[in-house]
Amino acid sequence: MKRPAALTGVLALVLALSACARMPTDGPVTEVQTSTVSAPRAPFDFDPKPPQPGESASEIVAHFLEAMKARPITTSVARQFLSEEAQRDWRPDDAIVTYGEIGDPVGGDITVQVPMATINEYDDRGAWQRSRDAVSLQLGLTSEDGQWRISEVPDALVVPESWFEDSYRRASLYLFDPTTSILVPEPVYIPEGDQVASSLVPGLLPSEGTDPRIERTYFPEGFTSAFSVPITSAGIAKVALDGDPAAVDETTSQLMLTQLIWTLRQEPRIRAVELTIGDRELGLPGGATQVDLDVGSAYDPTGAQSTGDVFGLVDGRLVRGTVASLLATTGPMGVERLGVRSIGVNLEGTRVAGISGDGSSVIVAPVDDDGPAEQVVSGASDLLAPAWDFADRMWLVDRAGGRARVLVVNGAQARAVQVPGVSGRDVEQLLVSRDGSRLVAVVSGKDGDRVVAGRVLHDERGRVLGATRARTLAYEPDASGQVRDITWRTPTAVSVLSDINEDLSQVRTVSVDGAPGEIVTSGSGRVRGAFRSLVGSPVEGAEVYAVAGEDVIDLTAPSRQLGALPSGLTSLTYVG
Repeated sequence: MKRPAALTGVLALVLALSACARMPTDGPVTEVQTSTVSAPRAPFDFDPKPPQPGESASEIVAHFLEAMKARPITTSVARQFLSEEAQRDWRPDDAIVTYGEIGDPVGGDITVQVPMATINEYDDRGAWQRSRDAVSLQLGLTSEDGQWRISEVPDALVVPESWFEDSYRRASLYLFDPTTSILVPEPVYIPEGDQVASSLVPGLLPSEGTDPRIERTYFPEGFTSAFSVPITSAGIAKVALDGDPAAVDETTSQLMLTQLIWTLRQEPRIRAVELTIGDRELGLPGGATQVDLDVGSAYDPTGAQSTGDVFGLVDGRLVRGTVASLLATTGPMGVERLGVRSIGVNLEGTRVAGISGDGSSVIVAPVDDDGPAEQVVSGASDLLAPAWDFADRMWLVDRAGGRARVLVVNGAQARAVQVPGVSGRDVEQLLVSRDGSRLVAVVSGKDGDRVVAGRVLHDERGRVLGATRARTLAYEPDASGQVRDITWRTPTAVSVLSDINEDLSQVRTVSVDGAPGEIVTSGSGRVRGAFRSLVGSPVEGAEVYAVAGEDVIDLTAPSRQLGALPSGLTSLTYVG
C-alpha cells in the first residue's frame, strides 16, 4: 500500500518562519515569438562529495542538501550524511520539496534550521500539493564515532526549484472516472531520462490520496511494482507487478492495460506494453500479450466520438466547419434566427445549446437533423455560454449580479451545484473538462481577475454530487488585472488571454492542478493585436485561434494566412 500523499512527515518538520524574506516576483517582460516551444535544458552530471572528517553540524547539513542535487538522480551519497538509524528509516521517495532560495544553516549542534523561501510540495507520485512563501527546514543531529550525522530528517527529497525544473518533466497518470466510462488524467512530475516508465507505473497503484468520487484505479490493493520497467530495443515496455494473479479477472486486466497504455505512451521509446503479475502474463482477448498503444481509445479523455469542427453564429444562425470554411447547418438553429447570443455544442457535434439574447433561458436543438428546438432552462438572470462533458451533461453559470449559480442540466432537468470558491462569486467565464472531472472559472474581485479550478464529484452512477473548493491557478494577470478569455489546451492545461496594451495581447498556459510555472506551448507569449477571445481544444494538434472581430490568427501556426472571418460571426467555439 502506498503511503498517504499528505506529506505528513515533511510538514511535521517544516515550520513556518515569519522572518524569512519573500522572494521578488516582478521583473522585465521579454517578448517571445507566438510559435515558440521551449527545448528542455540538458542537466549536467553532478557527483557530490560524501561527508568529510571533522565537519561541523552546520557543514553536514549544508553538504547533505547539496548531495540531494546529484545527477543522475540518486540519494546514495545524501544518505551517508545520516545516522545509521536514520539511514534505515529515511524515505526520500515519499515527497519532493522544492525551494527558490535557501539561507545558511542556523542553530546549535543538536538542532539546525535552514531558512527557505518560495516552497512547493509534491507527493509520492510527483503530484503538486501546495505552495508556501517561507519555511524553515529543521533537522536533528547526533554524534556517531566522533562525527556529526543527521538523525531527524523529513521523508522527502529537498532540492532547489531550478534543479527540479531541469531534472523533472511534466506527465500524466491515467485513472478512470467513477463510472469507468472515461479516463481522467492527473498531472505529475517525473524524472527525466530513462526513469520515465519506472516512475509512472507506481502512480497507478492505489493511494489513500485518491478520492473515489473523482477517479479510481483498477490496479488492486496490495500490489507493488518492480523497481524498474525495462524497455527492449523493439520498444516493448515490460511491466512486472507483485501480487495475487487470481485477484485480477479478465475485465480488470483489460482496464489495467488501458491505464498502462495511456500512461506509458508518454515515453516516446515505447511501442507496446507487456504486463506480468507474478508468473501470469496478462493480454488481450485471444491471447496476445504485447499490447499496442492504440488500445483503450474508447476511453479517450478528450471524447472518443468528439468532432474536430468549430461552430459559431453568423447573423444569429448556426454554422460549422473550419475557420476557413464555415457552412450553414440544417437544424432549427441553422435555418432560423432563434435570438441566441452564445452557444455550446456537445462532443459529438449533434446538439447545440443557445443562450437567449437576454441571458435568461437556454434552447437546445439538433445541429443538422430535423427536430424541435426546446427550452430547457428559463428564469435565469445572465447566463454564460454553455459547456458540455462526455456524459452529454450541460453546464451553465448564471452570473446573477455577482452571486453566481452553477447549474448542471441532464436531459430536461437542471439543478444547482455548489462549487466553493465559484458559487456566489462574480464569475465571468466557465470551462468544464470533457472528462467531467474539472471546472475552471474566471472569478473577478477587487484585486483583479483570478483563474480558479475545482474537481467535480460523482457517484458510481455518474450523478454529480458537488465539487471541491476551487483553488487559484498559477496565473497573475498583467497590469489591467483583467482576463479576456480562457480555453483548454490539453486535458490538464488552459490558456489564458489578457491585454498588455492596446496593441499587444498575452497568452499564457497554466496547469489546472495549480502547480507553479507557465507551460510553454506553441502560441504562448505576446501576440500583436487587441484580441478578445480564444478558441481552443484539449485535443493534441488542434489549432488554437485568437479572435478580434473579423480578425483571426492561428496561434499554433502564426504564419498561416486565414483571411477574415465572416461578417457577423459570433460565439466561435469547439465542442465541449
